[in-house]
Amino acid sequence: MSVVQYGAAASTPATRGPSPIIWADCPVNTFLNDPGKGFHLFDDFKNSIVTKETASGTDFTSAIGLLQGDVPWYIYAEEDKLANVAVQADDDGVLALTLGDTADDVTTITSGGNVIGQFRTPKVGESKKFWFETRVKFNTITNTDLSAFIGLIQPGQAADGTPLGAAPTAPNSSADYVGFFIAEADGDDLTLVYNEAGAGTAQSETGQITLEADTYIRIGFKLELNGVSMKIRWYANGVDLGDDVAVDVSTTNANWPGNTNMDVMFTIAFGTLGATADNVKIDWVRCAQEY
Repeated sequence: MSVVQYGAAASTPATRGPSPIIWADCPVNTFLNDPGKGFHLFDDFKNSIVTKETASGTDFTSAIGLLQGDVPWYIYAEEDKLANVAVQADDDGVLALTLGDTADDVTTITSGGNVIGQFRTPKVGESKKFWFETRVKFNTITNTDLSAFIGLIQPGQAADGTPLGAAPTAPNSSADYVGFFIAEADGDDLTLVYNEAGAGTAQSETGQITLEADTYIRIGFKLELNGVSMKIRWYANGVDLGDDVAVDVSTTNANWPGNTNMDVMFTIAFGTLGATADNVKIDWVRCAQEY
């Protein structure tokens, strides 16, 4: 029998690493040894370098750049400055996405070159497991400083005005996505979000995760199989957020973006009262799926 524990269980990791409650059942070595059984992505940003795009070595060309390392990341930085995506002087391996001083400008990284869709989200009724987690911190949680999206989204969304528009109350409704969102008007609430653009209605759960400024938090989700039950479960700092917010994908769910190719994305947008150098720092990200 599978037992699901809630609350601050012993599964909460004492280190900065991934949460056992999410990853204990992920056969990473199996996926690495036989890519036909699954795909695993992990980046700790210890081996990362931002490609210089111009002779001056300070600007991106047309806002587009490349972060090379254990995982290649496509960069879209509207301010065009190399400093907007910077590996930090930190032996843990940390990447900072930083904003400039122009309202609604975005700084984004996405996997898959913004075109591939490396991961396929769980299909309703299909018992193929899926895992996602990252450790991040925001320097500010003040309302109207910034907005943000972290998670999985269909390719092509690293661009001007998407997935975060002007003072967004939700990510781009024309895109399929699943992840975590900060609305510009509510800087300390990390909202659980998902959307099936083709047939469903965008879903969100507020009040589940309250951020603290300049404080790391681990956030993630996974497909949990328990008998005939199949649910997407959400986690914060190694704690299951419970049945009330879990997404049932056992049977028909028109709002779940299942069987959709997506890439991992981190993006922040400058708010109406934001300050130059507002940022999110990413310690690591991990994502895997079973084929």
